[in-house]
Amino acid sequence: MTRTTVVRNGMAALCLLFVAQTSWSAMPTNPVSDREFTILPNGKDLRTISVSGERLSLSRGTGQTFGSSAKAAYQKLKADSKADPNHKVHWVLMDLDGGRVLDQSANADKRLFGASSSKIFVGAGLLDKQAGALSSSQLQLMSDMLVVSSNTAWTNLQSQVGDGNSDKGRERVYGFTQRMGYEQTRGFQGYWGSMHGNELTAMETAEFLHDTYMGNYPGAETLWKLMHACRTGASRGRKYMPSSLYVGGKTGTYDGSTENPETGKNYNVAIRNHVLIFNVLGRQYGLVVLANTGSDESAALLAGGLLREYTGFAD
Repeated sequence: MTRTTVVRNGMAALCLLFVAQTSWSAMPTNPVSDREFTILPNGKDLRTISVSGERLSLSRGTGQTFGSSAKAAYQKLKADSKADPNHKVHWVLMDLDGGRVLDQSANADKRLFGASSSKIFVGAGLLDKQAGALSSSQLQLMSDMLVVSSNTAWTNLQSQVGDGNSDKGRERVYGFTQRMGYEQTRGFQGYWGSMHGNELTAMETAEFLHDTYMGNYPGAETLWKLMHACRTGASRGRKYMPSSLYVGGKTGTYDGSTENPETGKNYNVAIRNHVLIFNVLGRQYGLVVLANTGSDESAALLAGGLLREYTGFAD
């Protein structure tokens, strides 16, 4: 090999490295340290996007007092869910900067109905398929789906993942989650053949949050930033978080019959999920709470208690 060939190959490698670094240079990012956090990769400021007649803004904690009774209820819920693998609340708290699980329930690897929390996987599947690019209409639908949890936008975007074919969309969303290593995740809506979709584990969803934060798939930045504009969950995970804290994420709510992931038979659920992302004292955290309790308080107590126990936050 000549010196000219070595130089040429070396320059090509440097160019590829430059392109890769440029593509992911904005990630990881957070609304605390990044003054341009609301600017999406296409240059559009998310605050100029309107959903349900209102322009987007970054969501914050509700700020309700985390008093002695709430603290006691948190300690009991935490202890019970860590001891009982059949508990109705599945959860994981992860330090997203280090990719470290700080604490988890005994059933964090068990699947539970995701409800609308699964929409983040459909969004990621579309972004991945299109190398991170969205048309203006797709960006609007993505905003509708993540900010106010539009089901119409959800099924529309899943169909677009499949180039207009909903079943192909399910296949591709599943293919994305498998390729990312989320072996148990069924992030698509509906059935793909005999496989029931919309089934998540707390652990793999936390891993997805880490991958999104680190920009480990095309378009992760867009999803990450739009999740920070989610308007739902004020009485759930955001309830006992301070109003000074930016809190993004995605909720999921469903009451009714669905397929039991363990038995394959139908059973009734009362889902009150909340996937949360927040930054405290310069570190980024992800909290996934999948709760079949019929109560918003499960996610509220865990978010309020884990925030104060593990992040260094003090009231």
